Amino acid sequence: MKFQPPPRVVSQTEYISVSADGEDAWKTMDLVDILQRGGVGVLPTDTGYGFVTPLDSKQGLERLLRIKGIQDCKKPLSLLCSNLKTIDEFCFGIDKAAFKVLKKNLPGPYTFILPAKNTLPNGIVMDIKGGKHSWKRQTLGVRIPNDPVLRYLQDDLLDGMPLLVSSLPILGMDDDDDDFMTPSTQLIDCQVDMNASWCNQVDFVVDAGTRPYDGSTIFDLSATRGEPILVREGLGELQLVQ
Repeated sequence: MKFQPPPRVVSQTEYISVSADGEDAWKTMDLVDILQRGGVGVLPTDTGYGFVTPLDSKQGLERLLRIKGIQDCKKPLSLLCSNLKTIDEFCFGIDKAAFKVLKKNLPGPYTFILPAKNTLPNGIVMDIKGGKHSWKRQTLGVRIPNDPVLRYLQDDLLDGMPLLVSSLPILGMDDDDDDFMTPSTQLIDCQVDMNASWCNQVDFVVDAGTRPYDGSTIFDLSATRGEPILVREGLGELQLVQ
């Protein structure tokens, strides 16, 4: 019997346009029910747009990975957190030095890699061939983005619900490609045609205008007693506030 992917939470993708400054972020209120039911959608962050789903949603995780085309789970997703308490709930190794780094640089355009606790859900996903395998979680990338729309939805409406996140693809990376599309232009395309790209595979899309797509700056704190090791340069400053 051919494996069928999990069903969508809603019958039709909900598209919501809000102001970049978050003054009308209340429009996202209807998304609370979708996310509480394990839905998958697109939200803005301070480093671009990303696919999101609740941390405890196995079906949401599976759908997100399928949309991204990730079959072997070797590239773990990051976790959007509301505060340092949430980070501490799912990561260990946060000594005094690491806590100081996190507190002084978050919220912000950073991802910090920390050792993962076994409090993370045992997410089992299916690959395209139908085989089961675990998403390995020796470490976890954690973020607290400083985006007003995201902060309102996650902090105020969702009461700090942790969300798995993976960045939207940048289509046609070659500048000479006529089909070159940044995540922001993909959102505009979704508004015009919900059957375009990944648009009809998600439950909602929140468009908060143009966002950068350079990604977050990533530092590894997992094996260094609070001494950050640069993994990838992104929008965050390379010189962290210490």
